[in-house]
Amino acid sequence: MTGGREADRAADRAAVEAANTAFYAAMEEGDFDRLEDLWLDDGATEISCVHPGWPALTGRGEVLRSYALIMAHTDYIQFFLTDVRTSIGGDTALVTCTENILSGGPAEDGAELGPLVGQLVVATNTFRRTPEGWRIWSHHASPVIAGPDDDTPPAATADDAGPAA
Repeated sequence: MTGGREADRAADRAAVEAANTAFYAAMEEGDFDRLEDLWLDDGATEISCVHPGWPALTGRGEVLRSYALIMAHTDYIQFFLTDVRTSIGGDTALVTCTENILSGGPAEDGAELGPLVGQLVVATNTFRRTPEGWRIWSHHASPVIAGPDDDTPPAATADDAGPAA
């Protein structure tokens, strides 16, 4: 019966990866309703989100408000995901990836689109299985500071409060 379990694992992996793709597609399309439906809403579990440079947001209201604000102030956004890795344990799944983001704000001086900006971000998306399918429980994204061939972490600054190595 291991063939059945392998097929179930493959189906779960495909479903989680589809939910992850749908999350980024909803952002690209500016589809807030679709984005909202992708977040866990079981009435008992608090969701969370950390956008690059933002404080941790908890609770459905705070998290969804952040996406509404981002969508309202971003005329164009496109995600090119690389280094996507999926891990599933029971009813919880973890997707890590690198978000290669191209975005643009409001146009200036009659231009069709504002200046485009690129950003490299690493993200962890945690999903939970629900009767409606896999839903996002937590999203955490951090900017990449080190170069792609740099194996050492960025140097601490005098403002860092952590212990010296």
